[in-house]
Amino acid sequence: MISIVGLSPSTRHLVPADSEIWALPWDNEYASRASRLFEMHDRRLLAHPDAMRSKSYFKDLGEMPQPIYMHRHWEDIPSSVAFPLEELEQTVFKNFPRAKWDNQKDWYNSSPAYMIALAIHENKDFGLYGIDVLDESEFSYESPCLEFLIGLAIGRGLNVTIPEGPTALGKFRGEGIKLGIIEPVYKLRYGYVA
Repeated sequence: MISIVGLSPSTRHLVPADSEIWALPWDNEYASRASRLFEMHDRRLLAHPDAMRSKSYFKDLGEMPQPIYMHRHWEDIPSSVAFPLEELEQTVFKNFPRAKWDNQKDWYNSSPAYMIALAIHENKDFGLYGIDVLDESEFSYESPCLEFLIGLAIGRGLNVTIPEGPTALGKFRGEGIKLGIIEPVYKLRYGYVA
Protein backbone atom coordinates (compact mmCIF):
# COMPACT_ATOMS: atom_id res chain seq x y z
CA MET A 1 0.00 0.00 0.00
CA ILE A 2 1.04 3.58 -0.70
CA SER A 3 0.84 6.23 2.00
CA ILE A 4 0.22 9.64 0.46
CA VAL A 5 1.43 12.10 3.07
CA GLY A 6 0.39 15.73 3.36
CA LEU A 7 1.53 18.34 5.85
CA SER A 8 -1.37 18.48 8.29
CA PRO A 9 -0.25 17.17 11.69
CA SER A 10 -3.58 15.48 12.41
CA THR A 11 -2.96 11.99 11.01
CA ARG A 12 0.64 12.00 9.79
CA HIS A 13 1.66 9.89 12.78
CA LEU A 14 -0.65 7.09 11.55
CA VAL A 15 1.37 6.27 8.41
CA PRO A 16 1.85 2.47 8.46
CA ALA A 17 5.49 1.54 8.93
CA ASP A 18 5.41 -1.04 6.13
CA SER A 19 3.90 1.22 3.47
CA GLU A 20 5.53 2.90 0.51
CA ILE A 21 5.58 6.65 1.16
CA TRP A 22 4.86 9.34 -1.42
CA ALA A 23 5.49 12.81 -0.04
CA LEU A 24 6.38 16.42 -0.72
CA PRO A 25 10.03 17.43 -1.06
CA TRP A 26 9.63 20.33 1.37
CA ASP A 27 8.30 17.99 4.08
CA ASN A 28 11.15 17.88 6.59
CA GLU A 29 9.92 14.71 8.26
CA TYR A 30 8.82 12.49 5.37
CA ALA A 31 10.82 13.61 2.31
CA SER A 32 13.89 11.57 3.23
CA ARG A 33 11.73 8.47 3.93
CA ALA A 34 9.70 8.71 0.72
CA SER A 35 10.24 6.48 -2.28
CA ARG A 36 8.75 9.18 -4.53
CA LEU A 37 8.39 12.94 -4.17
CA PHE A 38 6.01 15.30 -5.95
CA GLU A 39 6.78 18.95 -6.75
CA MET A 40 3.97 19.86 -9.07
CA HIS A 41 4.17 23.63 -8.74
CA ASP A 42 5.35 25.66 -11.72
CA ARG A 43 9.08 26.21 -11.35
CA ARG A 44 8.79 29.91 -12.19
CA LEU A 45 6.43 30.33 -9.26
CA LEU A 46 8.70 28.34 -6.96
CA ALA A 47 11.54 30.75 -7.74
CA HIS A 48 9.44 33.70 -6.55
CA PRO A 49 10.45 35.01 -3.08
CA ASP A 50 6.86 34.73 -1.83
CA ALA A 51 6.68 31.00 -2.64
CA MET A 52 7.98 30.19 0.85
CA ARG A 53 10.77 27.91 -0.30
CA SER A 54 14.34 28.16 0.97
CA LYS A 55 16.97 29.89 -1.15
CA SER A 56 18.67 26.51 -1.53
CA TYR A 57 15.45 24.73 -2.58
CA PHE A 58 16.50 23.84 -6.14
CA LYS A 59 19.96 22.81 -4.94
CA ASP A 60 18.31 20.64 -2.28
CA LEU A 61 16.03 19.06 -4.91
CA GLY A 62 19.11 18.37 -7.03
CA GLU A 63 20.63 16.35 -4.18
CA MET A 64 17.57 14.20 -3.46
CA PRO A 65 18.09 10.62 -4.67
CA GLN A 66 14.50 9.45 -5.12
CA PRO A 67 12.34 10.29 -8.14
CA ILE A 68 10.77 13.75 -7.95
CA TYR A 69 7.72 14.10 -10.18
CA MET A 70 7.65 17.55 -11.76
CA HIS A 71 6.23 19.15 -14.91
CA ARG A 72 9.31 17.97 -16.76
CA HIS A 73 12.83 16.69 -16.20
CA TRP A 74 15.32 19.39 -15.19
CA GLU A 75 19.07 18.92 -15.77
CA ASP A 76 19.95 20.54 -12.44
CA ILE A 77 17.59 18.12 -10.64
CA PRO A 78 18.89 14.74 -11.87
CA SER A 79 16.17 12.69 -10.17
CA SER A 80 13.35 14.82 -11.59
CA VAL A 81 10.83 12.87 -13.66
CA ALA A 82 8.22 14.31 -16.02
CA PHE A 83 4.80 13.53 -14.57
CA PRO A 84 3.06 11.23 -17.12
CA LEU A 85 0.15 13.61 -17.70
CA GLU A 86 -0.81 12.33 -21.17
CA GLU A 87 -0.77 8.69 -20.05
CA LEU A 88 -3.06 9.47 -17.13
CA GLU A 89 -5.46 11.32 -19.44
CA GLN A 90 -5.94 7.99 -21.20
CA THR A 91 -6.13 5.77 -18.11
CA VAL A 92 -7.43 7.76 -15.14
CA PHE A 93 -9.35 10.55 -16.88
CA LYS A 94 -10.42 8.76 -20.04
CA ASN A 95 -14.12 9.07 -19.24
CA PHE A 96 -13.92 12.30 -17.26
CA PRO A 97 -17.18 14.09 -18.19
CA ARG A 98 -15.69 17.47 -19.04
CA ALA A 99 -13.35 15.85 -21.58
CA LYS A 100 -16.36 15.70 -23.89
CA TRP A 101 -16.88 19.47 -23.91
CA ASP A 102 -13.63 21.03 -22.77
CA ASN A 103 -9.99 20.89 -23.81
CA GLN A 104 -8.98 20.13 -20.23
CA LYS A 105 -9.25 16.37 -20.01
CA ASP A 106 -8.13 16.05 -16.41
CA TRP A 107 -8.48 17.70 -13.03
CA TYR A 108 -5.67 18.37 -10.60
CA ASN A 109 -5.73 21.12 -8.00
CA SER A 110 -3.20 19.88 -5.46
CA SER A 111 -0.10 17.75 -5.14
CA PRO A 112 -2.06 14.92 -3.45
CA ALA A 113 -4.39 14.86 -6.48
CA TYR A 114 -1.42 14.05 -8.74
CA MET A 115 -0.33 11.37 -6.26
CA ILE A 116 -3.78 9.75 -6.12
CA ALA A 117 -4.11 9.81 -9.91
CA LEU A 118 -0.73 8.11 -10.31
CA ALA A 119 -1.69 5.47 -7.72
CA ILE A 120 -4.89 4.80 -9.68
CA HIS A 121 -2.89 4.62 -12.92
CA GLU A 122 -0.55 2.07 -11.32
CA ASN A 123 -3.51 0.19 -9.80
CA LYS A 124 -2.17 0.53 -6.24
CA ASP A 125 -4.10 0.74 -2.99
CA PHE A 126 -3.41 3.91 -1.01
CA GLY A 127 -4.06 5.78 2.20
CA LEU A 128 -4.21 9.52 2.79
CA TYR A 129 -2.40 10.88 5.85
CA GLY A 130 -2.07 14.52 6.88
CA ILE A 131 -4.60 15.64 4.28
CA ASP A 132 -7.48 17.38 6.05
CA VAL A 133 -8.95 19.84 3.51
CA LEU A 134 -11.06 21.36 6.27
CA ASP A 135 -13.69 23.93 5.31
CA GLU A 136 -12.00 26.70 7.27
CA SER A 137 -8.55 26.04 5.79
CA GLU A 138 -6.96 27.35 2.62
CA PHE A 139 -6.99 23.78 1.32
CA SER A 140 -10.78 23.33 1.35
CA TYR A 141 -10.86 23.96 -2.43
CA GLU A 142 -8.89 20.72 -2.91
CA SER A 143 -11.67 18.55 -1.51
CA PRO A 144 -13.87 18.09 -4.63
CA CYS A 145 -10.98 16.91 -6.80
CA LEU A 146 -9.62 14.57 -4.13
CA GLU A 147 -13.08 13.14 -3.43
CA PHE A 148 -13.65 12.56 -7.15
CA LEU A 149 -10.36 10.65 -7.39
CA ILE A 150 -11.08 8.69 -4.19
CA GLY A 151 -14.47 7.66 -5.60
CA LEU A 152 -12.87 6.73 -8.90
CA ALA A 153 -10.27 4.58 -7.09
CA ILE A 154 -12.93 2.80 -5.04
CA GLY A 155 -15.02 2.29 -8.18
CA ARG A 156 -12.02 0.59 -9.78
CA GLY A 157 -11.70 -1.79 -6.86
CA LEU A 158 -8.76 -0.16 -5.08
CA ASN A 159 -8.65 -0.04 -1.29
CA VAL A 160 -8.51 3.53 0.00
CA THR A 161 -7.68 4.29 3.62
CA ILE A 162 -8.66 7.59 5.19
CA PRO A 163 -7.74 7.49 8.87
CA GLU A 164 -10.16 8.77 11.47
CA GLY A 165 -9.40 12.37 12.28
CA PRO A 166 -10.45 15.90 11.50
CA THR A 167 -10.29 15.45 7.74
CA ALA A 168 -13.24 16.69 5.69
CA LEU A 169 -12.62 14.05 3.01
CA GLY A 170 -15.65 11.84 2.48
CA LYS A 171 -17.60 13.44 5.31
CA PHE A 172 -21.15 14.69 4.92
CA ARG A 173 -21.46 18.44 5.40
CA GLY A 174 -25.04 19.16 6.41
CA GLU A 175 -24.84 22.91 6.84
CA GLY A 176 -25.34 25.72 4.35
CA ILE A 177 -27.90 23.79 2.29
CA LYS A 178 -30.82 26.19 1.83
CA LEU A 179 -34.48 25.25 1.55
CA GLY A 180 -36.18 28.42 0.37
CA ILE A 181 -35.15 31.04 2.91
CA ILE A 182 -34.51 28.61 5.76
CA GLU A 183 -31.18 26.93 6.35
CA PRO A 184 -31.74 23.63 8.14
CA VAL A 185 -28.87 21.66 9.64
CA TYR A 186 -28.93 18.09 8.36
CA LYS A 187 -27.34 15.75 10.88
CA LEU A 188 -27.25 12.49 8.94
CA ARG A 189 -28.08 13.08 5.30
CA TYR A 190 -29.64 15.64 3.02
CA GLY A 191 -33.40 15.84 3.45
CA TYR A 192 -33.52 14.35 6.97
CA VAL A 193 -33.56 16.68 9.98
CA ALA A 194 -33.00 14.68 13.16
